[in-house]
Amino acid sequence: MGESFVTATAPRPGSASRHLNLRLASAFAVGFVGLSLEIAYTRVISFKIFYYYTYFVIGLALLGLGAASSAIALSSRLRRMDTLDLVRKVAPLAGLSGAVAFVVVARIGTDANLIWTGSRGQALEQLGRLLVISIALTVVFFGVGLILAKLIVAEAREVRRLYFWDLFGAALGCLTAVPLQLTIGPPAMILVANAVLVALGLAITARTASTWNGLHVGIAIVAIAATVGAATFDVRADDTKTLKDSDVIVAGDWGAVFRVDAVEFPSDEGDLHVLHHDGLWGSSIWRWDGTRETSARFDDDTRQIPFAALGRDPERILIIGAAGGNEIQAALTYGVGHVDAVELNPVTVDLLENQFAEYSGNIANRDDVDYIQGDGRTFLARTDNEYDMVWFVAPDSYAASNSATSGAFVLSESYLYTEEMITEAYDHLTPDGMVVTQFGDFDFDNRPTRTARYLVTAREALRGEQTDFAAQTALLVNRGTNDLERASTMLLFKNPPEDAASDRIVESATRIPQTEALYLPDGTTADGLLPDEGFAAPGLRLTTDIITGSGDDVERIIDGYEYDISAIDDNRPFFWHFSGFEDVVGDWSRSFEDTEIAIGERLLLVLIAIAVFVAGLFLWLPFLLTRRKRNGTEEHPPVRGRGRMFAYFASIGLGFMFIEISMIQRFSLLLGYPTLSLSVSLFTLLLATAIGARFSGRIGARPSVGLPAAVAALFVVTLLYLVVSDPITDVALAWSEPLRIALVIAMLMPVGMALGVFLPAGIDRATFLTADRDENQRGRFVAWCWAVNGFFSVIGSSVTTVASMTFGFDRTVLIGLVLYLVAIAVLRNADGAEEARVTGDDGSRAAVASTAQLHPVPV
Repeated sequence: MGESFVTATAPRPGSASRHLNLRLASAFAVGFVGLSLEIAYTRVISFKIFYYYTYFVIGLALLGLGAASSAIALSSRLRRMDTLDLVRKVAPLAGLSGAVAFVVVARIGTDANLIWTGSRGQALEQLGRLLVISIALTVVFFGVGLILAKLIVAEAREVRRLYFWDLFGAALGCLTAVPLQLTIGPPAMILVANAVLVALGLAITARTASTWNGLHVGIAIVAIAATVGAATFDVRADDTKTLKDSDVIVAGDWGAVFRVDAVEFPSDEGDLHVLHHDGLWGSSIWRWDGTRETSARFDDDTRQIPFAALGRDPERILIIGAAGGNEIQAALTYGVGHVDAVELNPVTVDLLENQFAEYSGNIANRDDVDYIQGDGRTFLARTDNEYDMVWFVAPDSYAASNSATSGAFVLSESYLYTEEMITEAYDHLTPDGMVVTQFGDFDFDNRPTRTARYLVTAREALRGEQTDFAAQTALLVNRGTNDLERASTMLLFKNPPEDAASDRIVESATRIPQTEALYLPDGTTADGLLPDEGFAAPGLRLTTDIITGSGDDVERIIDGYEYDISAIDDNRPFFWHFSGFEDVVGDWSRSFEDTEIAIGERLLLVLIAIAVFVAGLFLWLPFLLTRRKRNGTEEHPPVRGRGRMFAYFASIGLGFMFIEISMIQRFSLLLGYPTLSLSVSLFTLLLATAIGARFSGRIGARPSVGLPAAVAALFVVTLLYLVVSDPITDVALAWSEPLRIALVIAMLMPVGMALGVFLPAGIDRATFLTADRDENQRGRFVAWCWAVNGFFSVIGSSVTTVASMTFGFDRTVLIGLVLYLVAIAVLRNADGAEEARVTGDDGSRAAVASTAQLHPVPV
């Protein structure tokens, strides 16, 4: 028979120091594992379902951690259990459950779009499948959270050292996230993290147990076998996506930006391979050798339009979003002298430079082509070249936006379509050059939200650059028979072009099926009559009015339109956010087929509602049920000041998220893509928070002086960040990546150190208020405070994004600062009589205790 789960293993004589080191090592390990799992699962879920479901992972991770702290608070048996004994028993079980959970998440079939567009029965079935995924993920993070809660809450004497090593492990998990995703991929990251948990349990057993328990060894062996077996299961994409489980993938890999899968398109000639970006058709690699046979497809393709408008062989052009090289091939076909092509995803670059090099005509290795792996915004900031054409080729199509924002903190933000980016591209044009933007607008005639927002943003960006927006703009639309063909083409000329340019554009459009020139620089406007309807499409009237109207006219159009098409900038770069949250709250119909409209916003609101419900369920109901004895008398009188402590920990939980996530979102511009921003920014914040917490003990149990000073420091460094971030970003975009990373670390380190003070100081106060209680009651109250902070971090992870999309990053950071003021005001209003009751006659105070913050970040 195995030993009882709550029976402590007696430590070997003289092993106190060694056991402390084991606890520190355990804190480091679970910190690393927790962050690695969360980052990896955000990528897996982004591929499996859609990018906005990464909030689903964030919420479940924090929920599992918070629920574990509630379990510690509620269970006196767990609180009394030896810490290392719990670690050696729980860690292998957590590793085993993690391997099983990965298989469940990877292989369960979903069709998430049916939640919003299917029948009620279909919606309920899909919600049930998501519930299974939810339970699997929550169990994983509950195991990690149980170890963490026990380590921190139960080890008050060494809590700051444990806190430091826990956050240091988490910081290392962030730092290694991008390299690991590029080398072994997110699924392998998950399985390695599970293996680390198993190894942790075995290591603790080897160092503390006098004999090996057969049950624990058996669990460890099963967990290792399950982890190895789980590696054979590939992740199944949602049925809504274009990549099917039956497709034969000929090449591709996971990447830090998005997963790429190359699948041969069925045809007799074998001329095309489709590149699926996170499971959605995102690009293509065509067989091409420069001959007429392989170039004829451009004769009726919208890619010919900008070359017709230019009217000459361009000397040099820039392609942003080069992907599989189709636009490079078009450029070479139409006589471009030199092509600079920028592609963000290194997996795609590797495919074109190596495996598909000969197939695609070696376009990535030609002397007249520079095929560059990097971010388009950064490349423009670093180059002095002038271009006849800067060509944005749907770099944020449905697939690309789904992928590029999958690092967890952003609901479809794009720095490629902001006012600042349009201005940057415009400044790199030759005198007769143009900015060309092409992307899908799948219901242009009725709801041209993408095109309208881009035109509004371009007008605002070029207000001081152009003499006459209407005379320097052209708009064409392709109303193809399928979604992949339907697209808008917008040309923004550096100077008003000659009238012949409009004629060439019209002639080019006649060669492309179902393509129409809606507005031309010479003032020509298409009639836009819908087939069999006899009246102009609403989309035509909207877009042409934006092009030709006065500034006041455009403002009235924006205010009166049913969707949000206002201009976006770097402070609020959510190009695809067309439905205001105030509108979404009042409309929960399930009739939307376009995933841009309301679905992501709805999911955020649902997550907030679930977080609020679960927070109440875990924070209040269990304590209410266990509060009284069976005879109806109170088991323990309530802690005085509990309401103030609730407000304090709720405020810093929300405030931390408001500041942290907004900064990480903002730094994705400077660092190039969200996953790198997540890795670097979160690493810095966690490490700095650990350092700040390490020195927070000086504040003590009476925070009337220390905490206001900490808030003042937080205000100074954060406001300084807000003041200097824009001008520094403008300059630093041209720097090398290592220098930009160093700059982010330097800017975030002071903020993180200030943030690290508040949670340990709050736990000091919680311990102070329970100084007259026994250790068991004190630990319960401390664990409850930690749970409050954790659950409000869950809420904050979604509320922060809502605030950023509504108010912008800068205002969201300011809201976070206000929340810290609220927290300090709560503690400063503490009852002086309570302090006198807890403090002894000699002024001595309870031993200081602290705890680690619940990594309140969607790692």
